[in-house]
Amino acid sequence: MLGKLFKYEWRSISKLLLPIHGFVLLFALLSRFYFTISGGTDALLNTDSTIIGTLTMLLIFALVIVISSIAIFTYIYSGYHFHKNVFTDQGYLTNTLPVTPSQLLLSKELAALLWLLIDVVVISISIFILVGSTELFSNFIFWSTLIRYASQTPLFTTLIIIALVLSPFLAIGILFFSITLGNLASSHKILASIGAYVGIYVVQQIFGLIQLVVWGYFG
Repeated sequence: MLGKLFKYEWRSISKLLLPIHGFVLLFALLSRFYFTISGGTDALLNTDSTIIGTLTMLLIFALVIVISSIAIFTYIYSGYHFHKNVFTDQGYLTNTLPVTPSQLLLSKELAALLWLLIDVVVISISIFILVGSTELFSNFIFWSTLIRYASQTPLFTTLIIIALVLSPFLAIGILFFSITLGNLASSHKILASIGAYVGIYVVQQIFGLIQLVVWGYFG
């Protein structure tokens, strides 16, 4: 039953996310084509035409905004889809399905997590399309320094890797939990959900600050 729930959830949430991610890749591809036939970004930015230079800067700015905001949009839309599918009139059908609440929640979280993973792939491909080579990923000076520090602090590095793996699960869990808390309010449920999310975020930052202070104190 979990597989069927996931399949239904995947189709439902992908109706909007799939074309949007396709647009991001197409936008990156068309921008790369424009930069290539125009002689590159340096030639466009240093041109004598003010209009072309301005349009190029606006295009670069748009690329940065579109590529960097796709993951944020996916995250917010996952929360909206969860709210609409569970706590609105549409939720009447959802809550009458012969499944357990844990199966229902897990199917929605797995679909959201998979789309977050797709975000990473789409962003990486978009950057690769724009750069056109692997130089962006191989010429960073800090890679050797990062590897050196990782070998010197294996325990800390292991904890960081574990945190990076678990962070998407935690992010989706907090999002769904905040929406659930917000819908316990008698009115203004969406605002209450946002307030719950902000409150949880503030508490997280406080505990994170305490953790950094403790780590710094004990070296």
